[in-house]
Parts: sequence; C-alpha cells; structure tokens
Amino acid sequence: MTEQESSESARQTERWVFGGSRADNGKRYHCWVDAQGVTRLYKATGRFVVGSIYETTVQRHDNGTTVGRVTLYGTPRYTGDRTDDDDLHATLAAQHRAAEVALDLAARERADKRADPVEHAIARLCELAAKVPASQRTGFAVYVATRLTRAWR
Repeated sequence: MTEQESSESARQTERWVFGGSRADNGKRYHCWVDAQGVTRLYKATGRFVVGSIYETTVQRHDNGTTVGRVTLYGTPRYTGDRTDDDDLHATLAAQHRAAEVALDLAARERADKRADPVEHAIARLCELAAKVPASQRTGFAVYVATRLTRAWR
C-alpha cells in the first residue's frame, strides 16, 4: 500500500447539512456541515435548502483528522430530513442571508459600473490607446487631456 493510498479512504456516503451560500472575494460558495460538524465550502452548484440533510458521496484525504481535504462527488441527494439542532439551523440561515445580500449588492454594483457612460468612454479610450504604438502613447494621452481641458472653458 502506497503512502497516498494509506492517507486516503475509499468513497463513502455521509449525511451532511446544507449551510447555504457564502461569499468570498465576490464569488458564491456553498457551505456544508459534514458528519463531524466541520464547515466546508465548495463551488456553488445546484439548489438546496438551508438546514436540510443530504446524502453525499465523499472521499476523505485527511488521514483520520477532521480538518483535512474532502472531495465531494456527484450531486448531494435530499433525504427528507432537516437538522434537529435549532441553533445550528438559525446560525446557518443567518449566515446564508448575509452572504446573499453581500453577493446581490456586489452584482448590482458591477452592473452599475457597466452602465456608467463615463466608464464606457474611458474603456473606449483605453482600447484606442492600446492600438497606438508605445512610443506615441504619451502624445495620445496629452491629446486627450488637452481636449478635455478645452471643453471646460
């Protein structure tokens, strides 16, 4: 048995609680609470219900510890159960709502920036400047600045 084989267990089915969305650097992740009570974040795929229990197929790469890496396979399957830990459910729901608000706000802010006419004009100038030879870009920048300042008179 190799060292890698001894540190990895075979795939197994576990019951995990879905913890909702989490935000990290503007990206959405799904939070899961595994069978040991460890919170784990995975790429957001699928639609699940916060506080509900799902059967997951996993492979542990943690050598018996609870903090190691765990690979999640396939789509978790709803069991029809929900966590009986009311405090855990409330905490997960609150964190989910906070993440959803933060993600929504970030998306609206990005949309507003895309709709900003000044940003569009600057983006177009940047595109044009990229086509100007490097030795002439300073001259192009001076030309743009001169045109702007003349318009203020």
